[in-house]
Amino acid sequence: MIVELLFKLIVGLVGLFLNLIPTINFDISLPDTTYFRQILGAINWVFPVETLVQALVIWFLFQNSQFGLKIFNFLWKKIPFLG
Repeated sequence: MIVELLFKLIVGLVGLFLNLIPTINFDISLPDTTYFRQILGAINWVFPVETLVQALVIWFLFQNSQFGLKIFNFLWKKIPFLG
């Protein structure tokens, strides 16, 4: 019963703080993208865009893994009696 009271108190305080945040309505009007879609379709006919995106993701992951490995090796060498 005490735990339930504390739980309701915490949930009530969180709800109170969340209700203090004002409501903002975003009205984002995007321009017409029909021409861009046509150009992208033409490019996709010559060179598949999915393949380009996959290649960029693989390159990005490879670069980040190299950087992470360098940081790991640096920290490993700083540990006494191991590096």
